[in-house]
Amino acid sequence: MQDALNTTGLQFTPADLLDQDLGGLIACFPGATLVFRQHRVGFCCHADQTLAEVAKRKELDPRLIADDLCQLPKGPVPLPDINDTDAFIDFILSRYHEVHRDDLAELIALSREIEIVHGDHPEAPTGLADALLEMAEQLDMHMAKEENVLFPAMREMSRNKSNTTLAMPIHCMREDHEDHGKAIHRLQKLTNNCSLPDGACGSWRRLYSGIAKLIEDLVAHMYLENSVLFPQFE
Repeated sequence: MQDALNTTGLQFTPADLLDQDLGGLIACFPGATLVFRQHRVGFCCHADQTLAEVAKRKELDPRLIADDLCQLPKGPVPLPDINDTDAFIDFILSRYHEVHRDDLAELIALSREIEIVHGDHPEAPTGLADALLEMAEQLDMHMAKEENVLFPAMREMSRNKSNTTLAMPIHCMREDHEDHGKAIHRLQKLTNNCSLPDGACGSWRRLYSGIAKLIEDLVAHMYLENSVLFPQFE
């Protein structure tokens, strides 16, 4: 959704969203993935495709999906100016890096509780806690590489107006993102795409709601890096 990145106080009509990438829509509209799930629109592997493209492939009316996005209570939210490297990186660090670490720590503990209390339930998410722990470890290593190496290099290049590129470290980050995508699919499989069984307790509901938010945040995070930030330095 690069056209909107330099805009604050965003206001959209449904028609404005048809040619926007799914990843940009997810970044701008909190709760967008719920809308996509309701319309059976896959978003994890198609973040760089437009709403119109994905809807056409699924034989859906993109205007109905866009209208539901515009009805979401928390969106749209402004994103930082891509031309301000420091502000854009600071946004990623505060909105995603810090949030991922906090959310994963809580979700790991909550999933352990659900597996213990409801382990005999046929739809219990057995193995979910281990999957979340593995994701947390891999994601933390990835984010540390960005925080300690890649982002400082980007900031320095931006200040010095350097013509050199960061193609190799960015390539490594993109490969990590592919692994994170696989981890997301694993979470979706273990939770039946965050579908709760009948009579699920409050803790189970909080767990799946938290995982749905984690997935939404990760998809938006990777999109903003892959399609917006990284190309500036490749």
